[in-house]
Amino acid sequence: MKLKIIYLDDEPALCEMFADNFASSFVTILTFTDPEAAIKAINQSKPDLVFLDYRLPGTTGQDVATRLNPDLPKVLITGDLRVNDMNCFIKIFHKPFDFEEMEALIHSFLDRKKVA
Repeated sequence: MKLKIIYLDDEPALCEMFADNFASSFVTILTFTDPEAAIKAINQSKPDLVFLDYRLPGTTGQDVATRLNPDLPKVLITGDLRVNDMNCFIKIFHKPFDFEEMEALIHSFLDRKKVA
C-alpha cells in the first residue's frame, strides 16, 4: 500500500523539487500550487500526510489547515522564522529545510502504513 502525500506550495519549482526528492515506488506525491484545488483534492482523496507552505496566494497554510480534517497529519513549511507554535501541525520545517529530516518524517509515516 502506497503512502499518499499532498504538497501545497505556490512555487511550482518547489513542488517539482519535493516530488522529485520524495516520490518512490512506496510514496505517491500530488502537488498543488492553488490552495482551493489542494483543499478539494485533500478532502476527496484522503491523503496520509499533507505538507503546506505558509505563504500562499490570498491565504496561509495555517488557514488551509483549519479547513481540513483535524485528524489529518499536517506539516507546515515556512521561511518565516517567527512561526513556531501552530497546534494543528505535527511538525514545522523552516526554509531552507533539511531534506534528511523531512525524509525521516516521511519514512516514519511509511513504516506506520506498512504495519497497519
